[in-house]
Amino acid sequence: MKRILVVLSLCAVLLASCATTPKANPDGSPYWTTHTPKSTRSLHYEVGSAKQSTVQLSTLRAESAAKDAIGRWASTNVDNALVTFVEEAGEVLRNKQMLEVLQNLSVQTVNIGLRGVAIEERYTAPDGTVWVLASYPVKNLKDAYKLQAEALQRDLEMAKAEAQFAQAEAALIKSEVLMAYLEQQLDSEDLE
Repeated sequence: MKRILVVLSLCAVLLASCATTPKANPDGSPYWTTHTPKSTRSLHYEVGSAKQSTVQLSTLRAESAAKDAIGRWASTNVDNALVTFVEEAGEVLRNKQMLEVLQNLSVQTVNIGLRGVAIEERYTAPDGTVWVLASYPVKNLKDAYKLQAEALQRDLEMAKAEAQFAQAEAALIKSEVLMAYLEQQLDSEDLE
């Protein structure tokens, strides 16, 4: 029984020593206000700050700054992925129209994907500056990109079907014109 108590006591001491307390800067502000937490495979972090005339305005501006930073990160990631895709695809995708489609896909993906930003923490400094720590699930960007790619695929298939319809319609018109011409020629030969 004593051994179990000793082992449990050692475990408690070990766990207590492993527990981390939130780091703070020398001025007492949270550590994340000066050192953005490292992003993981699942979450990306950004910090925003602002000092406006009121705490409410400062909070709104700080949140906006953090979201803007996440937007820039997301846009860069999507743009880099598209550049890599185009380079690997070769000449097929290097025409101006395809590049415009891919660029539009990039912008739409980022706009849709940023809907999952969460404000993790807020801190108001003694001077009135508001700091916010925002996180963004990386999965959201991947999901938004997948949705946009699927929508693009559907649009391309519809455009292809419309083009085939237009080609068939043009062929039908040509055949009707040809038939009318032949009938006219035959009618004129009958008269002679």
